[in-house]
Amino acid sequence: MQRILVPVDFSETAFRAARYAISIARQLQPASITLFHAYGLPPSANATVIAMMPGNSPEYVHGVEIEMAKWKHELQSELVEYVQLDTHISGLPFMEAVKEATDNTLFALIVMGITGKSPLGQRFIGSNALDVAHSTHVPLIIVPAGAEMRKIKRILFAYDRKQTLQPAQAKSILSLQNDFDGQIEVVHITPGEPDNNPPADLLQALALPPSHYRELQHTDLVTAIQEYAGETHADLLLAVPGEYGLFAELFHRSVTKKLVFNVGLPVVVIR
Repeated sequence: MQRILVPVDFSETAFRAARYAISIARQLQPASITLFHAYGLPPSANATVIAMMPGNSPEYVHGVEIEMAKWKHELQSELVEYVQLDTHISGLPFMEAVKEATDNTLFALIVMGITGKSPLGQRFIGSNALDVAHSTHVPLIIVPAGAEMRKIKRILFAYDRKQTLQPAQAKSILSLQNDFDGQIEVVHITPGEPDNNPPADLLQALALPPSHYRELQHTDLVTAIQEYAGETHADLLLAVPGEYGLFAELFHRSVTKKLVFNVGLPVVVIR
């Protein structure tokens, strides 16, 4: 059974991410989804942050339990017989709770939304998604607000030739492709003249024919990827953390720029 972890903050965006998780779970059959909420404050939290947060009073925890039960009930109608739904609430700080959950249970995927209830929430959730992407060994799917609920068939790997694909990353990518019975295409964006000479080690690692590798000339990586993803009807973007490439472009900018992929296409990050 494939297990999916869905961190939630009870925002509309998190609810859409949970619905998206259900839609992809139908492909994985059988699958299990865990709605996950952590309310502990990180050790680094200052007095201002502590004053703004609700804390872990019995009343607050009870409220979280009620909200989680409500979400489970509302999502139950979208399930099919081979998709299960459960919940988990942790009093640990978010990243500690995610680490504990992924250490104790073999999750195939983590699915998260990218915005929160408010501008402050957007910063926290965006930061949480970034922290998870940089630290977890579990593939993370980041779901923008406009994501469509559709089957994953075409996976577009936004690759940068300056980065070396690690064996563990290649293994995770192949596993993802197998799980969704999908097709992977690799695209490299270059400001110079493309030579369309695919790296042999990359093709070998991902068991791809040369026809599944493209190079495109463009000065704006994110724009080029978005346009090409639309032209090829990609269902999912794939990025690997690093100093270069799509992941760096998406996350090493202001909050507004981080949300640039709100065109509706989820991004899976494989560390």
